[in-house]
Amino acid sequence: MNSVGTVALVLTLAAAMPEQAFADDESAISQEELRELAAAIKLQQQKLAAQERALAEQQRTIAEQQNQLNFLKTQVGSPLETHFESAGAGSITPVVYNLGQAGSPGSPRTGIFKAQDSQEQQQQPVGQAPVEQRPEVSIIPERGGVLTRQGQLVLEPQLEYAQSNVNRFFFQGFEFVDAVLIGLIEATDAERETLQAALGARVGVTNRLELEVRVPYLYRDDSVENTAFVSGTPQELPAQSATGAGLGDIEVAGHYQINDGLGGWPYFIGNLRVKTNTGTSPFEVDFDSEGVAQDLATGSGFWAVQPSVTTIFPSDPAVFFGNLGYTWNIERDVNETIAETHIGNVDPGDSVNTTFGMGISLNERTSFSFGFEYNYVFETEQESNGVTAESDKLKVGSLLLGWSYQLTDDVGLNLNTAFGVTEDATDFRTTLRVPIRFDLF
Repeated sequence: MNSVGTVALVLTLAAAMPEQAFADDESAISQEELRELAAAIKLQQQKLAAQERALAEQQRTIAEQQNQLNFLKTQVGSPLETHFESAGAGSITPVVYNLGQAGSPGSPRTGIFKAQDSQEQQQQPVGQAPVEQRPEVSIIPERGGVLTRQGQLVLEPQLEYAQSNVNRFFFQGFEFVDAVLIGLIEATDAERETLQAALGARVGVTNRLELEVRVPYLYRDDSVENTAFVSGTPQELPAQSATGAGLGDIEVAGHYQINDGLGGWPYFIGNLRVKTNTGTSPFEVDFDSEGVAQDLATGSGFWAVQPSVTTIFPSDPAVFFGNLGYTWNIERDVNETIAETHIGNVDPGDSVNTTFGMGISLNERTSFSFGFEYNYVFETEQESNGVTAESDKLKVGSLLLGWSYQLTDDVGLNLNTAFGVTEDATDFRTTLRVPIRFDLF
């Protein structure tokens, strides 16, 4: 108890003593009266100490709620509150991550999580809510983003570059021993580059429901060189190169936060993404008489539906995340004839998609994240001239690295890269995003 409180207590007890004890200045206070006064003061001190402990516990609880509210307001760009009266429990609505699409590179977006520092909270003076100072943690854009606050719009222009080199060796003939090959040997060296510009938009319908749309524009450049070895003599085959540019496949998605993430539970978010076929289909480009494409497609040519579930578990100063989804590529009857080959029904292979990783903060504005993405793609079935053939299964695995910097409260900068670690994966992909927040209502 501080000295001011003690003096006030003594004066209060003194006023409560019988008036005759102080009526006569010549009357001395007895030892018994002093002991009673000291005992009364001690009792009041004990009561005040118990009240202080209860008040401190209440202040600690409210401080935690204020920190959570400050975190949420930081995510949606609202000013921070620093007084307890603004941190009522009824005003707190948890807002968490969603990981958007799981399986199609480049379409989901960046997520941010602000970790809390319990030690800093304990060091704050009693009666003053601690102001959150921990940095934001960037979640890989390909697998996540904070749900947009109700009435808020986020525009996200982005630029992506992807590059892949494929070197393959083919042999068709007879093999007598390991070192003797008689027949046709062919080596293929293919280099593929893709530059994609896209504009994404997200709007918060409620604090738990978010809708988004993404419109891409692609430029592609492929170059393939073939070398054939006949009887040990290399013969250069004509090089093939093609380009393509145009609108890609537009995507729409919805994300819903299932739980509030309280009581030590992770956050669960349900996602549903639909990919259209607005881009140029591989069956719609021009072909020469031998069936070689003269232009490159900018879309898949098929609709796709992708449900997924996201799990987010914060553990200061890290945030662990994971996503599991399934992509259903809808089959269709192409009914096109290419170089005397009639293409009938085509069923693109569905895929199982999974991503997991962790984000860590560096300072108040900068964070980085890393993770792993793996897609298992089933066989594609294609009917050609009445005969159905199947492709091989694909195993696409990539190592993901992300970096995020918050320029202002409403503008961020995110740079993310993916390095292919399996034979079927793109060698390298990098994406630059600039999310910009606006308040609609």
